[in-house]
Amino acid sequence: MAARVRRPAEFDDMLNELREGGFFSTYKDVLVFAAALGFRRGNRKEFKKSSEPIDLEIFRGDFDRTVMSILAIEESGDPKMIAPSNEVARVLCFEEYANGGLEIMKREIWDGKQDWREGLLALVQREEDEHTMLDDITELANF
Repeated sequence: MAARVRRPAEFDDMLNELREGGFFSTYKDVLVFAAALGFRRGNRKEFKKSSEPIDLEIFRGDFDRTVMSILAIEESGDPKMIAPSNEVARVLCFEEYANGGLEIMKREIWDGKQDWREGLLALVQREEDEHTMLDDITELANF
């Protein structure tokens, strides 16, 4: 059986609205965005109840897998997190940061009944105002 990425059940309605509203093409895309947001804000949250999980093979391509690996390496401080034997730990780290990011999106956009387009743009703008792309490049150079 292929490895799977769990989706936190408490955010099902929000995930459905984001996907069906055309803001993200897939649940996977929402989770990648949410994991990056959760990591950026230092909001890693465990969860117990999961909706239908997503096959890990859906997270293909350099970008998705790289996001998972970078989160796990940064969290653990161990570059060996990219080893196949650490797949479970990488996925768990990704899931928990995605859960944290979804929590932020819920609190800052969903709960306030804000329009998703405006809310997501404002969220990205706030992140960009606080942290520039140059900062990201500098951080990568120090990696």
